[in-house]
Amino acid sequence: MINMKRTLAAFMIVCAAFMSACSGNSGGSAAEKNVNQKEKSTLPENALTPLQIFNKGEELIDKEVIIAGKVTHVCKGTGKKCFVSADDDSTISMQVFVGGEIDTFPREIMYKNIAISGIVKVNKISKSRILESEEAQKSKIPSDTSTEENCKIMERCHSVMKQLANMKSYMEKHGTDYYPVYYVESRKYVK
Repeated sequence: MINMKRTLAAFMIVCAAFMSACSGNSGGSAAEKNVNQKEKSTLPENALTPLQIFNKGEELIDKEVIIAGKVTHVCKGTGKKCFVSADDDSTISMQVFVGGEIDTFPREIMYKNIAISGIVKVNKISKSRILESEEAQKSKIPSDTSTEENCKIMERCHSVMKQLANMKSYMEKHGTDYYPVYYVESRKYVK
């Protein structure tokens, strides 16, 4: 049941570019974001960015790693997961779930650089689920775009369709019938 929930959550994150993430998490003032974005970290040498974890993917599953980067989102409702992205200008962000010594992520870590040790896990989104989602999105695209609301719906649908196309491209390139969504189950903060 937990894996099914995580698969669904991961799929929504990838497809909707965080549109399904916790609401109301704008994260503080522009000045606060600017100050924290300039913060330089002193992270462990063996730490990996989300992009490095994604690229090494299969070889890291069920292994302990140190994920490091900037926290871009902490789920407001429960604090049970956060999203970490790298300072390397990549668009890859990775979910980190609570576990081990970490029972909740405080909102104070937003826009801060952190390092967390944890176990790499994967949710595999099947090709059939991706194709079903693609058909569902096609049916949501409004034919009349004369209203602002319909334009927003169309933009969201096209954004999701682009993500689904990227997933299909990945599967073709790698010869798989699934798209991997890697995440980390935390163990502890690394100093």
